[in-house]
Parts: sequence; C-alpha cells; structure tokens
Amino acid sequence: MTLLEVVLALAVFSIAALALVGTMNQIAEAATESQTILEIEQTLESLIDEYGKIPQMRNLEEDIKPGSDGVAYRVKVEQVKDLRNQDGQFLQDMFRIQAFARWDDGGGVIELEADSMRYAGAFLPIN
Repeated sequence: MTLLEVVLALAVFSIAALALVGTMNQIAEAATESQTILEIEQTLESLIDEYGKIPQMRNLEEDIKPGSDGVAYRVKVEQVKDLRNQDGQFLQDMFRIQAFARWDDGGGVIELEADSMRYAGAFLPIN
C-alpha cells in the first residue's frame, strides 16, 4: 500500500512539474516577443526622428531592406494640406512622417506603425 501511495505521489508531482515547465516556456516566449516589439518600436521612433530632421523636407517614400533581425522598414513623408490650428489658421510646411515595420515571427506577418507631424523649418540652420 505504501508503494502505491509513493507511485501516485510521484505521478501527481510529475504532472504538476510538466505543467509548470510548460508555463515557464510560455512566459519566456512572451518576454522574448515583448523585447522584440520594444526594439522595433524604438527603431520606428529613431526613423521618425531621423527623417524629421532633414533640412529640406519633401515628399518621399523609402524602403529599408530587412537586416539580420528580419524586420523590413518603410518611411513615408508627405506634406499635409489644409491643416489648421485651433484658431482656424492654416499651418504651412507641415509634414506627416510615418514609419512602418514588417516581419514574420513564424506564426504570421506582423506590422507596426508610428507617425508624427513636423514643421519643415524646425531644423533649419539659423543665419
């Protein structure tokens, strides 16, 4: 009878241990995915800053080929027409900068997007 109790206790412990290992594996995968998304979001912010500081802003669309991480980026800069402030005055030389990231995580294609508005003369040198 004691041997049967020991075998049953080991079986219950084994099932609980397997469930715990599976849960730990899922937590590790979620942490890795979260870190990847954070890095991509930071890259999108950097691209917006980089393209927003171009001295002569103009409409453009540029693709950045995937690097070692497998993420492809696209940046789109376009002038915004008919943009008004709260007083109803037109805002001139405003550009919308959009950055897109696209990659395959093994379970399908994922896309992220970030955008910002910039005044074209914000980074011109002072004479």
